[in-house]
Amino acid sequence: MATKLSRPIIAILLVFLMATSGCLGASKDDKKSHELVSVDLGEETKRSIGSPNLKVYDDCAELESSLKSSILEEARTSLLQAVEEEYYWGGGMWAEDGVDVGMDESSAGSRPATRTEGVDYSGTNNQEQGVDEADFVKTNGFNIFFVDDGILHIMDVPEFGEIEHASSTQIQGNPVAMMLNEDKLIVISVVSNWNIEQDDPLQDVMKFWNGDWYGWRTSTLTKFTIFNISDSSTPLLDRELYLEGYYLTAREVSGTVRAVTHTWMNIPDLRTWLTYPDDYYYEDYSEEQRRNMREIAAQNSIQHNKRLMENISLKDILPQVHERIDGDIVTHHLSGKDCSDFATPEGALNRGYTSIFTIDLNSDVLSFEADHIVGNWPLVYSSKDTLIITENAWDWWWYWGHDDILESTNIHTFDISDPGETTYSGSGRVDGTILDQFSISEHEGVVRVATTTGQWARWWMQNPEPMENHVITLSHSLDIETGESSLMELGRVDGIAYNETIWSARFLDDRAYIVTFENMDPLWTIDLSDPTSPTIMGELKVPGVSTYIHPLSDDAILTIGLGPADEETGLGLDWGHTRLSLFDVSNFSDPQLAQTLSLSPVENPEEGWFWAWSEATWEHKAFQYWEPKNMLAVPMNTYRFSSHYDDDGRYHYEYEWVSKLMIINVTEQSLEIYGEVDHSQFYQTDENHWWYSYNIRRSIFMGDYIYAISHAGVTVTQLDTLEEVDMVQLVTFDNIESDVPSEETENESEDSASDPGR
Repeated sequence: MATKLSRPIIAILLVFLMATSGCLGASKDDKKSHELVSVDLGEETKRSIGSPNLKVYDDCAELESSLKSSILEEARTSLLQAVEEEYYWGGGMWAEDGVDVGMDESSAGSRPATRTEGVDYSGTNNQEQGVDEADFVKTNGFNIFFVDDGILHIMDVPEFGEIEHASSTQIQGNPVAMMLNEDKLIVISVVSNWNIEQDDPLQDVMKFWNGDWYGWRTSTLTKFTIFNISDSSTPLLDRELYLEGYYLTAREVSGTVRAVTHTWMNIPDLRTWLTYPDDYYYEDYSEEQRRNMREIAAQNSIQHNKRLMENISLKDILPQVHERIDGDIVTHHLSGKDCSDFATPEGALNRGYTSIFTIDLNSDVLSFEADHIVGNWPLVYSSKDTLIITENAWDWWWYWGHDDILESTNIHTFDISDPGETTYSGSGRVDGTILDQFSISEHEGVVRVATTTGQWARWWMQNPEPMENHVITLSHSLDIETGESSLMELGRVDGIAYNETIWSARFLDDRAYIVTFENMDPLWTIDLSDPTSPTIMGELKVPGVSTYIHPLSDDAILTIGLGPADEETGLGLDWGHTRLSLFDVSNFSDPQLAQTLSLSPVENPEEGWFWAWSEATWEHKAFQYWEPKNMLAVPMNTYRFSSHYDDDGRYHYEYEWVSKLMIINVTEQSLEIYGEVDHSQFYQTDENHWWYSYNIRRSIFMGDYIYAISHAGVTVTQLDTLEEVDMVQLVTFDNIESDVPSEETENESEDSASDPGR
């Protein structure tokens, strides 16, 4: 039997336990203290804005020193921010792949000798004629290629109005885009560590630092899986390349593909954070003491980083290309003998790599060129002869603490007129930030850009400069003394829409169209016929906002975006509809709104809550205008909630997934809804579709038919009658294995065929 303790004894024990555990706090004599220590963390790095021209490294030792200095300085800046208790929260991205495949029988069918893009069928909605942009749907008029949920689907089009499944091939990673040239198809996929099986030799290459996922050389690979697709039922694996870096975009001109990636090489144990002593949060420490403790922690991390970088070689921090040959991995080191393929803006410190990979699809052997800019996350534009890379002149860690440095953008140009070659031709710098690729243009040797100053880049400032928009022209100028070519400003127009920001832009020959927005949507027309003196010609204020501008002719443009939330005042934005706007620009000085058309995927939007969207409002490749029939196809989608009471007063509710392709008749004077293609019936199941993109995402006009493409499959609709005449439905399976023979082994047995998913 346990002995009972008296209440006084229990009280004494409780006091003793609380005191020994610290619950009652320390006595005055035992009060913790921290002796202040002098710490020299160095000054904030002061940089003047130097030349944006790319400086090619003279040797690998210079490149190594520059990279290590930049890595250490970026880490030090993060530590200084932590000391000041001011932090930059960067974003991230991830991708997840799955498996989705159709199992329809294939058939060759008869076909004509030729089908011409732009005449017989529509292709990708590209920014510039003759410059093909990568996308996850491609066609040559005889086949439709579609990458979705980890699978390359190839479908035959024996005759316009027909569709037959030819093959499905599993692709390693998350396939995001393709490039097509004659019988060569490049599938571009994003590969992460979880996409690579443990026994894959690529694991050994990427686990450079240690065996853990966080010790990989880089978090993401861009994979090029190159197929010979002369036989659609059996695509032959031609080559597998892995580029270290995250895929951004790709362009194809006359059989030459230029893909652009960006990466930061992983440096394990590089410290950008403070490790506090255990008693840092002791309540009696003063703020001065805590700050000194942060300074000491920062100093320790800085010294640690210096020791770490001394034991790292140049190859450790440069991107590489890996090629799979007969199951083995062959690594192509990109530094070369003198590191002359690497360049950086003069006067800048950076550690990110923007890489341009130039691949000749017409070559029978592997032929690629790699050029690297040590710089920031870029935007990419290409004409037939010029590739343009733009980047913020200063990364976040330069902006912090340097409020006197204005926003600016570096512009790097490359001559691509020679197929297979990418030659640096000069750089320049402009004020402000560039929105997207449509804010960049090259015409007859003149570079044109639209920029906004005073945006969100320096979020910590109490009174940042007010927003203002600009159109700037530049041309190449040769320095006789140095022999270097630079982009020099020719002319500019300022004062476009104070306190507003650019939502869309389009350059067409000697014209520019700019849409800005705050509460209303001004359309600006700008004359560029004299590049030394760009001139604002007209301004038209209309309700809503346009996010993409599409030219119809010299006299008319078509835009897509959002209408106003309040039709009477014209203010705000309506997120339940997509608005098309037709503008008459025959009088360039006086643009006029010809018509607007509001699109909704539901017949009665006022019944029940819904939020509708169209991918075409932010992705121009989803916007499909077919000039031969003056028709526009726009995908519209919603996940709609509706409810009602029955006759007995009981409440009912349901969710309805709606996915439609809206078809609009377009003239230079009018817009009219012609009809729709509905994929909604594919989704009215008990399954939850939130984590998949089940929407209609792309469309292709072929003859008198339109092909609508979604995760569910492909439907064929006759345009005259709007009747569905054929379809291929894609079915999801939990497991699939796809054997794809390479050209070297196509005569061998199916059991020995290679698998591109490995």
